[in-house]
Amino acid sequence: MRLMKRLISVWVGMILLISISVTPLSAEEPTEPSPDEIAVDLLLIRPVAFSSIILGSGIFVVSLPFTIPTGNLNLAGRKLVVVPFKYTFSRPLGQLDGDF
Repeated sequence: MRLMKRLISVWVGMILLISISVTPLSAEEPTEPSPDEIAVDLLLIRPVAFSSIILGSGIFVVSLPFTIPTGNLNLAGRKLVVVPFKYTFSRPLGQLDGDF
């Protein structure tokens, strides 16, 4: 019984030490994109994303005979057309990662 009390007290002590040392997460302030990020986004990433809309739309049309019978029409349309469209036209200029 004495050993059990000792084990429990050591266990509780370890949990207390671990919980004290854990620091809370802090929310980062959104930072403004740098001019370099804006330039890269405007000159390189947006044109490539626009071409992915065109390519994805072509693949979507070609895949219609296969996606309609299987019921995956919405999934294919969303992944091949809608997501690239939102990435190209809805995302703020210079925001290269994260949610858009």
